[in-house]
Amino acid sequence: MDEKEVRWYVIGSVTRRRELKIRDELRRDEHECFVPLQYEVRKVGGQRRRIMVPAVPGLIFLRGTLEGVKEAIKFRSDGLYIRKSTFSNKEDYLSVSEHDMRNFIAVSEQAGEKITFYNPDEIHLQVGDKIRVNGGMFDGREGVIMRIKGKRRRQLVVSIPGIVYAAVELEPELLELISPEKNGDTKEKTPKENAPKERHRNKNIDEDKKLLFELAHRLLFEVPTSYQHEKEYYLWISELRRVRERLLPFKGYIAAQEAELALPLYLAAVKLGEDVEAAEQRVRKVMDRLNDISFQKLHIRLYLAQLAGDEDSRRFVEEQMASWKGVRLSARQKEFIAKAQLVFG
Repeated sequence: MDEKEVRWYVIGSVTRRRELKIRDELRRDEHECFVPLQYEVRKVGGQRRRIMVPAVPGLIFLRGTLEGVKEAIKFRSDGLYIRKSTFSNKEDYLSVSEHDMRNFIAVSEQAGEKITFYNPDEIHLQVGDKIRVNGGMFDGREGVIMRIKGKRRRQLVVSIPGIVYAAVELEPELLELISPEKNGDTKEKTPKENAPKERHRNKNIDEDKKLLFELAHRLLFEVPTSYQHEKEYYLWISELRRVRERLLPFKGYIAAQEAELALPLYLAAVKLGEDVEAAEQRVRKVMDRLNDISFQKLHIRLYLAQLAGDEDSRRFVEEQMASWKGVRLSARQKEFIAKAQLVFG
């Protein structure tokens, strides 16, 4: 394993029942940390209440390089340590890849009270079909379809092998069987057969572009710093990452279409701190293809001015807005000025 690779490491603590306190303290120190939660009915002040509690005692995930994670837990009073594999005497630390962990977090956070967690020794997985969910709150998630004792409905199982399993109930009509393509067994579809699927895909892309822009803009410019440790904030980050991953493979054939993709992808990259340089190059490249008087180009300059420190773009935006003074503004101009005031603070 590459020690410089960013992964999610499984953290243990000699102090019990402090998972949430440890998580919150690590987050305050700007570390990305995750503790799976579930509802539980407990007596509080003589009354029965439903509260969120750690799903699996002692289970904490911390994101970073191996060196960075070791440094993050080094001087803490909780007695934190990176858990090792039970099958090795070497320093084989328990860790999870970025892709698998994001999949696990997305299902865990969106399922709410419909999710059930299991320790590895509480569930005996059998070989089943790998499936993908189409639609609903788990759209795009993959897992293994199976039945669990005591549960009558089908469930999607998202697993981190040897650590924890999460099972959620699903509607059968949302499931798509993932099977490898067989050579020579595929039939080329005619344009007529492809048309409905293509229209559906384009509609989903358009919706994702709008959603990604709204999420990224809100997280960058509207959410106060004091709110960034709330559970809902991490749900937004998870959704931002998920929508961005769906859009990354696509490109627009004409400048206007590419701009609609490149700008929200750039905002998301800045917020997540991932591939920012490549995203900026992409948005600058399409900006050069746009007409100088287009609002798309003006919007791109607005965000480059603030997020990339582009002074030429800032001057251009300010001069453009100054030229609108004393004239009757259109709805688009009013909307842009309001947005610029928010972005520039």
